[in-house]
Amino acid sequence: MPAPLPRRTALRAGLFAAGAVPLLASCSGGSTRTAGNPAYATLDQADAVARGPVGVDLPETPTLHRIRAQGVLRQSGSVTTPGFGMMNPATGKITGFDIGIAQLLAKYLLGTPEVDTITGGADTREAILQNQSVDVAVCTYTISKSRARLVSFAGPYYVARSGIVVGADGPQVTAVRDLADKDVAVQPGAAQEALQKACPQARAVVFEESSQCAAAVRQGRVQAWSANTAILLGKAAVDARLRMTPATYGSSPFGIGLPKDDPAFKQIVVGFLQRIAADGSWRRLWEQTVGPLVSGPAPEPPRPGSVPGS
Repeated sequence: MPAPLPRRTALRAGLFAAGAVPLLASCSGGSTRTAGNPAYATLDQADAVARGPVGVDLPETPTLHRIRAQGVLRQSGSVTTPGFGMMNPATGKITGFDIGIAQLLAKYLLGTPEVDTITGGADTREAILQNQSVDVAVCTYTISKSRARLVSFAGPYYVARSGIVVGADGPQVTAVRDLADKDVAVQPGAAQEALQKACPQARAVVFEESSQCAAAVRQGRVQAWSANTAILLGKAAVDARLRMTPATYGSSPFGIGLPKDDPAFKQIVVGFLQRIAADGSWRRLWEQTVGPLVSGPAPEPPRPGSVPGS
């Protein structure tokens, strides 16, 4: 018999640093996007989570002890990334691949998929993991060597690439070199570094949130927006004012960010990723979240530890 579904997934706006996302703003933007795409309203990872595994005889670690004392897994996440983490105002639920990974992990650790999702800017994740304001970061979080010096990563659990979005009537872009001498919106960190490495002649315009990057393209303040394809595919799928170009470059391996001072807990999370890949939970989750927004079958889950920094 399937395990009981979560009562709900809680959401708090991040309050830990400048650049945190006000909840009201997130819900307002989500309402517009939801109305424009019937497929979005069907996204629901509940079945995949209900059929996910529960960890047995897990070793006691400080992080696991804290999570079990809380009775909930605190996740740094996003509610503005369709397909990966998005608030649906019609149902009050957060749906997507990342929130599903967090719920599956909570169920593996606690027996129930209780998750408290905390939003914040892209440059706050290391800080709130280090000060234990959250237990994990599951938010299209690209593993990099620079970040791995500050936090631990379990994964990758998905490997995206860098992509490029323009406005519906924007310039033709078939390769990253076409961004030379153009203003390009990026978020700080991995996306900014990838753009500067692939096309140093592009003029990076940095925004904290993906929703701000999308708005800059729609308003003509930049000619393009570069981010990982997971973010861009979801945004372009639900907003006809944005156009996904065929240009891709680099690699964006997503990991579960963890506190650096508990290596035994990292091994538990690595075991969790191996388990959901082997028992079909990973594939079901993909098919119920990202799958309806993109074409083609679910990809194969990557092997944990297969990229530098993981």
